[in-house]
Amino acid sequence: MAETIKVGILGMGRAGVGMHVREIAEYPDRFELVAVADHDPSRLENPPGVPAQAKRYASCEELIDDPAVELVSIALRHPEHVPYAIRALEAGKYVNIDKPIAVNYEEAQKLKACADRHPGRLFPRQNRRFEGPFQKALQLISSGVLGRITLVKLHRACGYCRRNDWMTMTEFSGGLLTNWGPHVIDQALQFIGSPVADLWADVRSVISIGDGDDQIKLLLRGENGVVADLEISGTNAKPGREIEILGERGTLVYDPKAGAIEMRFVDPECEFKPLAPHPENPPMEYGNFDEKLTFIEQKVEIPFIPMSEIWKHIYASVREGRPFPIRLEEAMEVVRLCDEAFRRSGFRPATRKNPQ
Repeated sequence: MAETIKVGILGMGRAGVGMHVREIAEYPDRFELVAVADHDPSRLENPPGVPAQAKRYASCEELIDDPAVELVSIALRHPEHVPYAIRALEAGKYVNIDKPIAVNYEEAQKLKACADRHPGRLFPRQNRRFEGPFQKALQLISSGVLGRITLVKLHRACGYCRRNDWMTMTEFSGGLLTNWGPHVIDQALQFIGSPVADLWADVRSVISIGDGDDQIKLLLRGENGVVADLEISGTNAKPGREIEILGERGTLVYDPKAGAIEMRFVDPECEFKPLAPHPENPPMEYGNFDEKLTFIEQKVEIPFIPMSEIWKHIYASVREGRPFPIRLEEAMEVVRLCDEAFRRSGFRPATRKNPQ
């Protein structure tokens, strides 16, 4: 195997330590963490999982300028993603940029202009593209057993939480739409398989301590007619199914509590007859009294795919020249749709009153 990729991580917060550091540690034969940076000195003293020999920098600029760093992994607050990604690309580094790749579409276009000058060096971290349930659902609907897909429902609930960190503050482009929205919208676009023709949105702040949004409803309609119904919530105390897909011949659902995908669909051996509706009074039963369909019910196990899967693709792109499976244009479309959702919903930062 080729030599390891030397990585520097910007940001030693929850994402930097709990995700970026932990994930690359799963591939010691492919990645080596050589430097970390954070503006908070206390986070550089003994960050969990960071090798003792890794350099500690008090500024992101210093880490980017380190010639030993080959790939810069950005785990900073949202408004800092694009400025440091551009600086790192211009310095000749590979860049793994966490979501959202930009705080608005105009900023995303600036990032693309820079990435076009440095092709093959920017990797959008839409890491939930590789989730097991999502990947298996894609595979199952591609098999055709559900027929033509008409409706996709995706639900993500962060429980019922009066969250109060910086990710709830619009000052830092916080809120659930910029936090979980990029993941759910990215998956929806893959299921739709077509450009989005129309969008309806309700984005609001309900219980969050910050002024950002915490309850979102989006409807996306593809040019191919497929509708995606998305719910993202920090106000749902009883979350349930995460995926529901309706096709002309059946239905697929995924509930994390069940731990498997369940499907019910018309037997592929059963052909729909060419029938006409009856104008006269029907029998005293509901449905089609000229046709009896045979259904198949299946329970499909979910493949285990680690959250670190995206790093395998980064390595294959850098060292083996393989195309990265997440195109920058796809991540940009996610940002555009987030912008449009805020605009169409008329969202305004919430005004909180301190309790007396």
